[in-house]
Amino acid sequence: MEALAFLKCPECGSEKIYNNGKRVLSYGLEIQRFKCRNCGHRFSEHDTSLNSVIDNKGSSQIGAEMVRNLVTTQTLETVCAGDGNLLDYAWKSKVKHGNAENTIKLRVSTLNLIKKKGCDLNRPESVEILLATEPLTKAQKYQWTACYRSFCKTMMILWDAPKAKYEPKQPFMPTEAELDALIFAANKELATFLQVAKTTGARAGEISAIKWTDVNTDKNTISINEAEKGSRTRTIPVPLKTIVMVNALSKKHGLNVFNPKSETARSNLINLKKKLSVIHDNPRFRQIHLHTFRHFYATEKLRQTKMLSHVQYLLGHKSIVNTEKYTHLVDYSGEKYFSAVGTTREEKQALIEEGFEFVSSDPDGTQYFRKPK
Repeated sequence: MEALAFLKCPECGSEKIYNNGKRVLSYGLEIQRFKCRNCGHRFSEHDTSLNSVIDNKGSSQIGAEMVRNLVTTQTLETVCAGDGNLLDYAWKSKVKHGNAENTIKLRVSTLNLIKKKGCDLNRPESVEILLATEPLTKAQKYQWTACYRSFCKTMMILWDAPKAKYEPKQPFMPTEAELDALIFAANKELATFLQVAKTTGARAGEISAIKWTDVNTDKNTISINEAEKGSRTRTIPVPLKTIVMVNALSKKHGLNVFNPKSETARSNLINLKKKLSVIHDNPRFRQIHLHTFRHFYATEKLRQTKMLSHVQYLLGHKSIVNTEKYTHLVDYSGEKYFSAVGTTREEKQALIEEGFEFVSSDPDGTQYFRKPK
């Protein structure tokens, strides 16, 4: 094997690199593989492009940007279990469709499961037989159908997918005290991550992508500039406590406030909620996920404002239909209000501008207003 001194191992930084074969994808792209003699790590040209950018530009920030936006061949090979067809699909999903890495991993793992059942992914009829005969729940059948539909669309395979409908379960709604308990018990970075999730309603991947420049300490806002799932970018007002917690973090992640990989926060939360469920003898903690914070935020904002279009903006939804699903989750029972009375036109106008809503009026023109506490 020929030594390639101009390359560096992305794992340990060693320059003792050798050619280690090639991989040819189904559409003709040839990927050179390399191996590090120092640590034994195998990688491809796509990984080494990070080294060249860092060396040429002298900026680890640019390298970090590429790491966040690029699914490496090493990662894909692990997920795809060495299947060139699935590796081809995963690369196209990332490059052509811009799918998130977590989405790709979920779909590929499902496709791998379908393969293990004896199906040929290039023959839709074999997958149809499996979907018709396998004892799947409605949710599983819906997921398998969606994943294989994505595979066919990406690989340009004609398939008239069967209809698979199911009614999703109601999302678990924790109490604010339970969320606060998690935040209080977490380490500094995870606690701040969860606090941002609670007060912005952003998805885990969106929070992981927040940069220091997205945090406005003067106006107490956080901008979501890398929205996921086709959502809109938005700027969200947050409590001062959230800004203080963010500013107290170290800048160890470069341009990013948090670790660009949301899996870190997700795995840390899993361990934390297991411990709290035992400590507090409360199994409800185990049902809390990162996305649960988004559900809580949406229902709280609807309860407080009763403005569907405003909550639609805060969540980044392009369609208000996606926001409407939260309306039946809002609990207005036991709600407390601030009350106010307006007699003059100026008083009434001032109350409306402060967020009070009209309730009733007396014959003498006195009007009563309220807003949630």
